[in-house]
Amino acid sequence: MSNTVKGWIAAIFIGLLWGIPWIVGTPILEVMDAQVLVWVRYTVAFITLGVVFNVGLSTGKMKKKADFKLTWDNRSDVFWAAACGIIGQGAFSYLSFLSLEYITASENGVIQGLIPILILTVGFFRHNARFTILQMLAAVGAFIGVAILVMDPNSETNGFNIGHLICLGSAASFSCTAYARAKLAEKYGSVATMFHQFIFASLGFGVYLMFSGADFSSALGIFSSPLRVLCIVILGVGISGTSYLVYIYAMERVGVDGTGMALNLMPLSSFVLAVFALGEAVTPMRLLAMAVVVVSMMLFMKFAHKETAAEPKVATE
Repeated sequence: MSNTVKGWIAAIFIGLLWGIPWIVGTPILEVMDAQVLVWVRYTVAFITLGVVFNVGLSTGKMKKKADFKLTWDNRSDVFWAAACGIIGQGAFSYLSFLSLEYITASENGVIQGLIPILILTVGFFRHNARFTILQMLAAVGAFIGVAILVMDPNSETNGFNIGHLICLGSAASFSCTAYARAKLAEKYGSVATMFHQFIFASLGFGVYLMFSGADFSSALGIFSSPLRVLCIVILGVGISGTSYLVYIYAMERVGVDGTGMALNLMPLSSFVLAVFALGEAVTPMRLLAMAVVVVSMMLFMKFAHKETAAEPKVATE
């Protein structure tokens, strides 16, 4: 099997895996608040990635590009690492879990599928990135697909509500830090950058929970069933902790464009698993919305300028 084929397998695997955080988070949210779940998720994630990173350094499989120093001279990098962790990871995850109180997991997954478009929108306003005409049409098509989804009269959520806006805010939280994340990864290395972000996400939400008087003991609810234990392992160890290594492996073999194309499987993965794992209803409008969003996202990536597609190297979770 060639390296290219292995790369495509890895990219497709990541596209499918990153569509399920909101599915596996649903059983856990039955026993704890979304804020506590975010803290647990990133605590597990940074411990997992810390072990992987240190083992990699000790065995020579990984190398540090530069030391990340908590000094005044390095305040800019510290600030952006904290922003990427607290906003780009923590707020992103919290708002997405919070939206599940109002919308279905499949709706959540489809809206999260807009992240690549939102990232390039940030690039347009902040980094002089440019859209082609065909990209603009594809982006409009993706938003039309989301509109079809949220306005489905047969949906369990009875049409548009605040949850859809919360979920869009979640996607925007992640997207607004993508370029900063890419810049830090170029300087410190991708794995080290994610490790720092996870630490800031865990510490930031831990401090917030202490001041808000949240019940940390509710985290023990994870151990109330084998299913919830499995879910936090998938969420913290798999999706957040180690899947990023697979993403890097795929990106090195099929490129940013190829990996980005595979990530269009995220909303499809969310939809299918929500139907089979959570018993969500399948309606004609929901199927139409899914098809419109996935096709629009594929066209958006296909028509992307190479220079704009290459910048956000860490564009998804």
